[in-house]
Amino acid sequence: MKLVRRIPFQMFVLNLFASIVCIAGMVVMRYNLNEITNNYKYNIETGVQDRLDMSDFSRMMSRHYMLVSWHSLSESPEAMDSCEEEAAQLKEEITAKLDEMSERMTGDEKEQLFHTVYSNSVSYFNNVERTIQMSRDGNIETARYYITSYLIDFINRITDDIDSMDGYVAKEMEVARGRMEHSIVIARLCEKICMVCICLTLAVCIFLCVNITSRLEKYKNLLEEENERKSQALVEHKNRMLSLQENTIIGMANLIESRDEDTGQHVKRTSKYVELLAGAAQQAGYCRDILTDEYVELLVKAAPMHDIGKIVVSDVILRKPGRLTAEEFESIKEHTTAGGRIVTEVMSGIEEKEYVDIAVQIAQGHHEKWDGSGYPAGLKEDEIPICARIMAIADVFDALISKRCYKEAMSVEMAFQIIEESSGSHFDPNLARLFCGIRKEIEAVCRD
Repeated sequence: MKLVRRIPFQMFVLNLFASIVCIAGMVVMRYNLNEITNNYKYNIETGVQDRLDMSDFSRMMSRHYMLVSWHSLSESPEAMDSCEEEAAQLKEEITAKLDEMSERMTGDEKEQLFHTVYSNSVSYFNNVERTIQMSRDGNIETARYYITSYLIDFINRITDDIDSMDGYVAKEMEVARGRMEHSIVIARLCEKICMVCICLTLAVCIFLCVNITSRLEKYKNLLEEENERKSQALVEHKNRMLSLQENTIIGMANLIESRDEDTGQHVKRTSKYVELLAGAAQQAGYCRDILTDEYVELLVKAAPMHDIGKIVVSDVILRKPGRLTAEEFESIKEHTTAGGRIVTEVMSGIEEKEYVDIAVQIAQGHHEKWDGSGYPAGLKEDEIPICARIMAIADVFDALISKRCYKEAMSVEMAFQIIEESSGSHFDPNLARLFCGIRKEIEAVCRD
C-alpha cells in the first residue's frame, strides 16, 4: 500500500521532470532555430555575392584584354587615347573589385586562391603598361606578340583561379546546406522524443512541439525559396555577361574586317547568310545528326570569328589595290591557321568547348574547297567540317557582291551564277543548291 501510495507521487515527479526537460528542450530548439537559419542565410547570401563578384571580375578582365587588343589594332592616336582612357578606368574598377573581394576572402584555401588571382592581376597590368608603351612607340608587331602570348597567359591563369574559387565557394554553400539539413534532422528527432514525453505530460507541451515543427518547416521553405531566387539571379547575370561577351567578339571581328576597308557589314551579312543556309539544311534533313538546334546556334555565334586571323596579315597586303604576288598570297593564306590558333588561345577557358571547336573549324577551314584545291590543309568533300562548308559559301558570296580595294562589286545575279557554277568544285553541291534555293531570303539580307 505504501508503494502504491508512492506511485502517484513518483508519476507526478516523473511527469514533472519530463515536462521540464521537454519545455527546456523546446526553448533551446527555439533559440537554436534562429541561430541556424541566420547562419545559413548569411552563408548563402555571402556565397552568391562572392560568385557574382568573381563573375564581374572575370568579365572586366576579359573586357580589359579586348581594349588592349584594340589599342594595338588602332591606327590613329585618337583611337589609342580612347582605348587607353577606357582601359585605365576599367583598371580602377577592377582594383576596387579586388579590394572589395579581399575583405570577404577568409579561410586558408580561399585566401590563398585570391592572393594568386591578385598577384596574376598585378603582373598582367604591369605587362599591359609595357604593351601599350610598345604600341605608342610604334612597335606594333611586338605589342601584338605580347598580347597573344603573355597577356592571354595571365588572363587564362586568372580565369582558372577564378573557376577554382567559384568551385570552392560552391562547395562551401553545399556544406552549409548539408549542415542545415543535418540540423533539421536533429530537430525532427528531438521533436519526436519531445512528443513521446509530452504525451505523458502536459497538453501545452504538445502545442509547443507542433508549433516548433511548423516553424521549422516554414523556415526551411523560406530558405529554399530564397536560395532559388538567388540562383535565378545568378543565371540571369551570367546570361547578361554572355550577351556582353558575344557583342565584344562581334565588335572585335568588325574591327579586324575594317582593316581592309570593310565597314563591318560583311560580318553582319555573312552571319545572317550562315543562319539562313544552316536553317535550310536542317529543313532538308542534310547532316541532321550534326546540325542540331544547339549546333546551329553556336555556328551563327561563331561566324563573326572566321577572319580573325587577318590580325597577323600586314595592312599593306590587305589594302593592296592590285593583284597579289605569290609571296603575298601565301601571307594571306596564313590567316586561316592563325585564326584557329588565336581562337584557341583567346577563347579556351572563357567559352564552352563545342563553341570554341566550331569557331576554330570555321577560322581554319572556310577557304577549303570541295575538290581539295583549297587551303590550308587541302581537305576535300566530307573531310571539311560542315560549319566551314557553310561559312565558305556565305563568305564567297558576300565577297563577290562587295566592293574591295582590288575590285568592284559584282551583281547579285552574277554572284548566284558563280555559286551555282562552283557547285561540286569549290562548294558542297548540296549546300550550294540549298543556298540558291533560298535566293529571296538572301537578297533581302543584301538589301538591308
